[in-house]
Amino acid sequence: MPRVRLSKSAERWFLSRIAELAEVNPAAARKLVERLERQRELLSSFPKMTERGILEGTRKVSMPPFVLTIRSRDGMVEIAAIRDARQKDAYAPVEMLAVDDDGEIHHAKHP
Repeated sequence: MPRVRLSKSAERWFLSRIAELAEVNPAAARKLVERLERQRELLSSFPKMTERGILEGTRKVSMPPFVLTIRSRDGMVEIAAIRDARQKDAYAPVEMLAVDDDGEIHHAKHP
């Protein structure tokens, strides 16, 4: 089973939201952390269980109130981005962009 990790930006985003929620409702924050851990376990066993994402090589995982963008990378499953489910689809999380020598931004392709 592949290991499941969060990208640095996804982890920062999630921890920021959990900290905000914990100030208002610590029990709800704990439940969201537990749900993310359960989701990681499921993705480790069934990494292709979800629908394909907009970007090549990605998948979209619904975990209300969030949507996770995942991809396979270096033999593991990476949660590349997390967003609020009310937001529009994320076309290119920062880690999935490639910048060429001229500073031009392009979508990175991952198998």
